[in-house]
Amino acid sequence: MTTTLRVCLAVACLLASQLGLAQATRITVSVPGPGAASYLPLALAAKIGADKAEGAELNLRYVAGGGVAIQEMLSGNAEFAVLGLPAAMSARLKDNRIVALAAVNDLPLYVLLVRSGLKGKVRTVADLRGRVVGVHSNSITTKTNSHQLIELLLRQAGVPPESVRFVSVGQRWSSEAAMLAEGSADAVMGDEPHAARMVAEGTAFQLLHLGEPGVAAGIPGGGFLRGTLVGRRDRIDADPRKAEVMVRILRRTLAWIAGHGPEEIIALAGIEDPKERRYMLETLGRYPRQYSVDGRFSRRQLQETETFFRNSQAGNAAAQTFNVESMIMDRWVGRKE
Repeated sequence: MTTTLRVCLAVACLLASQLGLAQATRITVSVPGPGAASYLPLALAAKIGADKAEGAELNLRYVAGGGVAIQEMLSGNAEFAVLGLPAAMSARLKDNRIVALAAVNDLPLYVLLVRSGLKGKVRTVADLRGRVVGVHSNSITTKTNSHQLIELLLRQAGVPPESVRFVSVGQRWSSEAAMLAEGSADAVMGDEPHAARMVAEGTAFQLLHLGEPGVAAGIPGGGFLRGTLVGRRDRIDADPRKAEVMVRILRRTLAWIAGHGPEEIIALAGIEDPKERRYMLETLGRYPRQYSVDGRFSRRQLQETETFFRNSQAGNAAAQTFNVESMIMDRWVGRKE
């Protein structure tokens, strides 16, 4: 083979490679984290090649919470967002372009943590009256799941939410742990595996865990849909193929998770910190029902979510009449009971 021929072949290969990249559907998703177990499927999608299998290139934009995630999507910094459905419903009250495309989670694993220095002083939710409680970052138009949940719990305990001061703690272990350790927050509505790690390291103690048997049943709509893929209806109408591809990537990833054990998942997750990896592995083993297996919307879970939303938004007239079905776009995932 002549030198000229080798050069021509090399150039042809390079051009083909660049053409392949140019043709890949680039998709940006805004998601809380990194590190929260609820949103692990998004981090895994590229690791297992689910995006490449659909001719796409997935890019994640990590943010401090669901309120920020949906604003990133609405402003055009991301095409899609993953956040709790109740948070998306909160935003939908102000912007009817928001639609839900697929389910990511099955169980909402929220944990109410209290800083260790208050052990013996805070025994129940009612004891949080007058204290500082950390929630995941809201936005001007969106009240996050964690904020809605703690307000509902406070009302159930006979405590007006106004008697508690809420602060934003983001959605990373480092920020949640730091605020509890420093006393900047007395309690945090946190995530797994962050919660397990903070309890094990003595930073906090657990007051309530939605993943424990019977706990969610005691909360109106306690089985609500947490992680949900959402998008903007106008953009989806303009380019439905991109939305379909994103849904296919998610469903491919969820199916892969359902067919593999915790050790296999962690091996590909790319978690560098040994402690973070250990607690994530424990969470995956303890809660095998954490993720949806197929992305389909459950009629039962949507009803639970609507119940949760209305009860958590007491005093909000628009929330009391809001029908979650108005924002469900299930054309690519379908339904189940």
